[in-house]
Amino acid sequence: MSLKLSVSEQLLRRRSELGLSLSEVARRAGTSAATLSRYEHGWTRFETYTLRKLALALECELRIELAPRAPRKPAVRTKREACERLKRLFWDHPLSESDLDAHRVWAVERVLEYGALDDVHALYDILGHEAFLTAVASADRVSPRTRNFWCRILEMEGIACTKKYSRNTAWIS
Repeated sequence: MSLKLSVSEQLLRRRSELGLSLSEVARRAGTSAATLSRYEHGWTRFETYTLRKLALALECELRIELAPRAPRKPAVRTKREACERLKRLFWDHPLSESDLDAHRVWAVERVLEYGALDDVHALYDILGHEAFLTAVASADRVSPRTRNFWCRILEMEGIACTKKYSRNTAWIS
């Protein structure tokens, strides 16, 4: 199995194959040598228009492809593993497996606010897509920044973000 080259690597390789200088390819493409240099050295904010001109200058065809990613392996497989992984985020109450069901929104709020991406993945893996997003939609004890971020995610999922921010609300059981 061969590894796919990045756009930058492909540009540099093709220019080298043709024996062309940066300035020659830039002249042919109607762009600057500085732009081509950025594109060849890891730039990730490509403009389609410029890429088309560069492809033509390098005697190539430009193809843009979307390919599905390989599925992510679950961060955890059991509630026990999830509790073990997340316990550092629950300094005021020892997280138990039953908390993940009985106090789901509280657990989600804590992980969204204080956890890392791997922690979010762990909770998502245990709760499942629907239950996780439902709990996120109900979360109201998070910072405005966290709330705004997750409202955007919920919008992309077609879920209304109706909870109002209330950072100072006390937890009532």
